[in-house]
Amino acid sequence: MKRLILAAILSSLLLAARSAHAQCNASDPVCITINPSPEGAAFLQAAGVSVDQFKSQVAGLFQAANVNSFLHDFQNAQSFSSKGMGVDYASEATLAEIGATFAVASNVEKAYKPSGSYSDPPVSGGGANFSLMGGIGLGLIGLDPVMIFGNWFKGSATVGQLDGEYQNWGVHAQFRLFGPSRNMSATKLLIRWGGIAVTSGVDRAHLELSTSKAINSTINVAQDTTVTVASTTAPTFVLTQTTYSVPLEITTSLRLLSLLTVYGGLGFDFQLGGGADMNIDMAAHLSGKYQGTKVDNVGDATVQVQGHVSPDAARMREIFGVQLGLFDVIRLFAQVNTTASSPVLTSLALGLRLAI
Repeated sequence: MKRLILAAILSSLLLAARSAHAQCNASDPVCITINPSPEGAAFLQAAGVSVDQFKSQVAGLFQAANVNSFLHDFQNAQSFSSKGMGVDYASEATLAEIGATFAVASNVEKAYKPSGSYSDPPVSGGGANFSLMGGIGLGLIGLDPVMIFGNWFKGSATVGQLDGEYQNWGVHAQFRLFGPSRNMSATKLLIRWGGIAVTSGVDRAHLELSTSKAINSTINVAQDTTVTVASTTAPTFVLTQTTYSVPLEITTSLRLLSLLTVYGGLGFDFQLGGGADMNIDMAAHLSGKYQGTKVDNVGDATVQVQGHVSPDAARMREIFGVQLGLFDVIRLFAQVNTTASSPVLTSLALGLRLAI
């Protein structure tokens, strides 16, 4: 390999000069420059990879190839993970309850398909959320079919090389039509229909990913060939998304043996504001490896990306869930929200509630 590189250096000098791209302008939403060294030009030529092909692979690593599509998928998944976290669709005639819910969401069409390691940032097409919730029935003031719910949580986490902060809150009211009374007959102990529940309110989901650390990511540019992209200065990498939505949900439930409840329905989310933004600004040094031979100086690169998208105006989803009640006080549940439209979004929520 060393002989091959040395033999190719002279013929690659002109290629390296032609491959140095103009500097980025502040007005460019996406600008990536690759400036290979003579050794780097020979390295890429030996691997059968052009500078433009390598540039596309760097763009894919940082989601710069189609930044708006990436932001759209990321925001959809993250906001979808907050749906239904603060509302009880399975219970009826409840005086009060408290609980916690954990949820994850993903796109079936994965937007993040880098050439290298799947552990490299950023993570797309997925989201996670956690929230504390509480509910109170208005039966004490003569409005037995009505329950008011609230949920909130704020936390932080680390995702690969990124630091994340997230917050969600929601306030909802649920009105139950044709719901059963509190009187328990033998038939109702065996099987009981929960009536039709209409739920609406407001949700807010917010997430920010950023880094103050050096970014070091490896790309498989060809067979037996890798290039490591390592930031040389403190990089700027900030991704934020915020969504405000008003859901309208119609659900029904069926309870068996006062133990197991299955429920389902439809939800329609009016997403009224917010957006997703990404800002990347970094300079990087490139090093490589071909068939076990290291090349310390493949060249330099700069990556500048700016993007903004607004959330979808509206989206319909299906709701399916099952709840296990112990002594009608401890309630464990699993719930799925999914869409039939493309891309297909799916979220799974698991939670625990204590109720009286």
